[in-house]
Amino acid sequence: MSDISSPAVAPQQQKKSFYQRSRQATLDSIASDTNYDWLFQNIRFFLEYPQQVYLQHGSIRTDDELEQQLKLLWFKTIEAAKVFAADDEARQYKLVAWIAAARARENVQSTTQDPFEADGGKVMWRDLPFFKVALEEAWGGRASLSKDAWTNLNAFVSRLAAVTGMDLMRFGLETIREALEEERPIYPTGDGGDTGEKSVADLLPAALLWLKHTHSFMSTRLPPIERAVKDGVEPPSGCGESVAPGDLATADGVSRNGMSLTRQTFWRRRLFEIGECSGDQDPTAKDAHDFAKRMGTWPLHWPSDLRDVPGYEEPVKYDASA
Repeated sequence: MSDISSPAVAPQQQKKSFYQRSRQATLDSIASDTNYDWLFQNIRFFLEYPQQVYLQHGSIRTDDELEQQLKLLWFKTIEAAKVFAADDEARQYKLVAWIAAARARENVQSTTQDPFEADGGKVMWRDLPFFKVALEEAWGGRASLSKDAWTNLNAFVSRLAAVTGMDLMRFGLETIREALEEERPIYPTGDGGDTGEKSVADLLPAALLWLKHTHSFMSTRLPPIERAVKDGVEPPSGCGESVAPGDLATADGVSRNGMSLTRQTFWRRRLFEIGECSGDQDPTAKDAHDFAKRMGTWPLHWPSDLRDVPGYEEPVKYDASA
């Protein structure tokens, strides 16, 4: 005789409940005691579980369950990235190396099953299905993140972009736009509360990490972009072309979405402006001013036939003492 007071829970609901509990357990563990070893072990398990159990061992695969496992893996990865300090290169690069190694597996070889495809045809592991979905969720909730968590997360993603060449510049441009291209107070006003407007000081460290880690990528990709625009053809994709310039950049003459030389030149001018807002001992002003000087060297190897494009400035020798 069935117990009508305890209705059966559908398997789909049970799975959903399990993954919700797993996500919450990760957050609770981090909040109560940040055990880095536990975090790494957890992520490593979720990197190997689909590989070994679902495919290598010929188990009957449930695509929905595999999808949830991948989503949970990326959730745990991003939550770990938020707590690994931006300057903790050992832990940050260990996480980057694991994701890069998973991606390098390309298609998982199996004698019994086809490679797993999901998230719009992305192949595990080559395309890291659902990874960008997880990043979009994290970027969508950035208003609630602390300065440290936002900086740490951007340190991880910018390093991952630099190491792997993955198409992640959309996230970088959104971070830089918030810090440098939008009208906002330089310093916290103290009256905005937890949901108040972020200041430049809150957002600048994350933006500078993108400029630092992806400078080589920008230097490589910008000339083909500007040459394509000059020749009237479609520029290369994968350079944040969906990210429109912010109001300050637009007012200064930046008209194109994505990466452009005029946009990069605006960033340098804006950093100088921020650097002049306070004394030399102020960390925000000092960091902005110093990086603006470093950016003056970036056009050093700019192609000679593109020196007439908008935004080009002659390179300036970097002088740390100036």
